[in-house]
Amino acid sequence: MALTLALALTFAAPAHAGGNAERGRALLQDRTVSLCLLCHALTAAGDPNQGNLAPPLDSAASRLGVQALRERVADMRRFNPATVMPPFRATEGLHDVAPAWADRPALTDAQLDDLVAYLVRLPRP
Repeated sequence: MALTLALALTFAAPAHAGGNAERGRALLQDRTVSLCLLCHALTAAGDPNQGNLAPPLDSAASRLGVQALRERVADMRRFNPATVMPPFRATEGLHDVAPAWADRPALTDAQLDDLVAYLVRLPRP
């Protein structure tokens, strides 16, 4: 019984539990790594230096939930095969990848956890 409960709690733990929101903030703001702000704004009010092609990020966690948010950042193609959002944790099915990035995901698991930890802490609209 205790083992079953321990396993259930382990698998129920949020994926961002080990993430660092401050590192996630820095990652999100670094357009050379995450690219988030090229398409997304942090808030619905927008910002001229942020994107307007995709939904604002301040509502993402509340709309999707933590695990779904993490899965979408990891590889949005699983939910929308025609998406233009880069698959940050995938290496399969990519075309025209620079040699330095071949067979290497754009974000590590730790970076993904950090990014999600930051996104879930954004104030809701």
